[in-house]
Amino acid sequence: MENNTTQLKKFTPETMKEIVYVTWPTLAPAGDKAAWVDWKGDMKSGLFSSKIHLMENLLQNATGAEGMDAARKESVLTPDGVKEKQPVFLSDGVQMAYLSNETGEFQVFIKNLNTNEKRQITTLRHGVLRYKLSDDETKLVFEATLWPEEIQENTAFEEMTPEKKAQWEEDLDWRPYEITNLTYKLDEWHGMRKGEFSHIGTAELSSKKQKLFTSDCMEKMEAIYPSWSHDGKKIAFYGYPYEGAKGFDVELFVCDENGKNLKQISRDNGIYGDHAPAFTADDTGIVTMVFGDFEDGSCVQLPMLFDLINNTHRYLIDEWDESICHGVHPLRAGSLEYGDHSPYFKLTKDGKYLYFQTGRHGRYSLCRVRIDAAKSETAEVSSVTTGSVIKPSSVEMVLEGQTDIQEFSMNENGQIVTVQADWLHPAELWMNGEKLTDSNPWLSEYAIADVEEYWVKSKDGKADLQYFLVKPVSFEKNKQYPAVLDIKGGPTTMYGLTFWHEFQALASLGMAVIFGNPRGSTGFGRAYCAGGVCWGNEAMDDLVQFVEDAISKGFIDEKRVGVTGGSYGGYMTNKLIGRTNVFAAAVTQRCLANTATSYGTGDMGFVSSRPIPKHFHMLDYLEDRARGNIISYVDHFKVPLLILHAYQDYRCGFEQAEQVFIPMKERNPEIPCRMVMFPNENHGMTRNGKLYHQVRHLQEMTDWFAKYLIEEPDWKTKADEKSEKDTDFMKTQEVKG
Repeated sequence: MENNTTQLKKFTPETMKEIVYVTWPTLAPAGDKAAWVDWKGDMKSGLFSSKIHLMENLLQNATGAEGMDAARKESVLTPDGVKEKQPVFLSDGVQMAYLSNETGEFQVFIKNLNTNEKRQITTLRHGVLRYKLSDDETKLVFEATLWPEEIQENTAFEEMTPEKKAQWEEDLDWRPYEITNLTYKLDEWHGMRKGEFSHIGTAELSSKKQKLFTSDCMEKMEAIYPSWSHDGKKIAFYGYPYEGAKGFDVELFVCDENGKNLKQISRDNGIYGDHAPAFTADDTGIVTMVFGDFEDGSCVQLPMLFDLINNTHRYLIDEWDESICHGVHPLRAGSLEYGDHSPYFKLTKDGKYLYFQTGRHGRYSLCRVRIDAAKSETAEVSSVTTGSVIKPSSVEMVLEGQTDIQEFSMNENGQIVTVQADWLHPAELWMNGEKLTDSNPWLSEYAIADVEEYWVKSKDGKADLQYFLVKPVSFEKNKQYPAVLDIKGGPTTMYGLTFWHEFQALASLGMAVIFGNPRGSTGFGRAYCAGGVCWGNEAMDDLVQFVEDAISKGFIDEKRVGVTGGSYGGYMTNKLIGRTNVFAAAVTQRCLANTATSYGTGDMGFVSSRPIPKHFHMLDYLEDRARGNIISYVDHFKVPLLILHAYQDYRCGFEQAEQVFIPMKERNPEIPCRMVMFPNENHGMTRNGKLYHQVRHLQEMTDWFAKYLIEEPDWKTKADEKSEKDTDFMKTQEVKG
């Protein structure tokens, strides 16, 4: 299809400042109201504001004086200058709990939506990260970050004045770090920990009495994502009980409502602690998500039910069931999202179903699986490690996403609101197939590129590969264009049909964009990502296959194809320009280049291979990590190369970027090479960094490809001609001399 885009604006990196991100949908018990959070960036400060929006009269059919349906009413609940997030309706549909920073840090508030009266419930010194209300709505459990001395000095619930906070932050900057644990740094912490710990506690809504769980065992173990049992007598959460290389492994724990009688429920089940665990309706079980330790090395996230009575556990989805979903919520790549996100799995209050988000073949959908069907079985449930007697239920499709269902909320009546995006639009609030919001109306003034989906057989004939081809804006038939292969991070992620601003910025410059899911991606079954295939030649061959097939469509100039990617995509970018001659320019982002030196420098360097120290010699281990290192191909990096890297990246340390830049300048001085470092940013900068850094990052990438794929595609020929002229001139001077 050809675009008539002559009257429309072009999407540029600067356009990012207009984007509004919709997150955290929540539906009132009666289904008549919905709330959500809008995030918007500010170019001057680089920070993002968050405001809670409310929509009323969702189900009203009453007619007015003129016979018209009652109009829906949308309002902003958050005052100017304040950030608010994580809204939750109370059972009366009139009150709402939420987090607000109006007193300095994010605290839990309760607001009456009719009168706008509000009351502050918590006063945590550094605010509340997340919270959960009990079913009877008399109390809440929270997670908060605290320092040991604040617990010892009993100041955990004393809010700081701006002056005291400034002094505390200054003191913290000069404090020496005490390091005793191997897991002392994490990219999400922006580096080394300064002694902080995540704690859980409770607060009563009426008396506002707050309690921190600081018994001996709880004080020594970090606790995250707490959740109530339905009777309000138990709390489930994830804890970090291990040291050493297992220090980042979480386990499921349960304690009494006062923090006593702590019990570890899981043991090495591969729990993925990114959202709170959920109690079954009768409180006899807990559902959470795990990455199973499968012999084939495949990576799929599945729901697991832990039986608290029989001390057993089982998958709720057959690990080989790939009929309509491939696990739960495979991680997205290239999805325009920002801010806090609501849980991607929820149990119905009647205890019958688990609803969850899932991704398959480039689409994200909403599914459910029955969890109570097996309770009538008399067979004993055994551990999943020996095989479960009770067979998991079949997965049912609830909402099949043609593109991208990012979040959902469901009330007891089974009504559902979703946050959905598609190729042409960022995410908006939807209900019953109807789009409720229009948070980015400005986008109608911009030309948006077309995208087409293709499937191709892998070169070795073992897999069917999916990729997408974005046509340049103002595409014309019988004309050839430059193109960029964009490689996703992960690698256990999935590219889908959703709005991604980076592709639009490249397409607006007159380039095609090729992106897809090589082997190692999630969403295509276990065999597709088994055996570490993402690190072998198969994934590299798949990416080249995408390019070759795209070129065969007839409108891509094979001599003007660039390549880029971040994280794993940066690793593959380096690999492709070092081992193929397909590409004419490259931009490597937050890359991995030397796995030998990444050991002990990044936060994942000692985790990825999980060696047992007693079973290997250090020299052998480092040699194994160095074998086939990407940096060893640097002599073959013969295309203009831009390196984009954040200085506080602790996943792929900044030294990885330096190890590409330095040999390029030393060994390949004739090749254009530039490195741009972003201070005070981490690995996730392009998704959650300062807005002006996100804009600059995208500008650098698009400018580089514009220069070497459009403006100066024959740069090498010109450079060679200049070199010959310089040589002739020097010879002439020598003769004259």
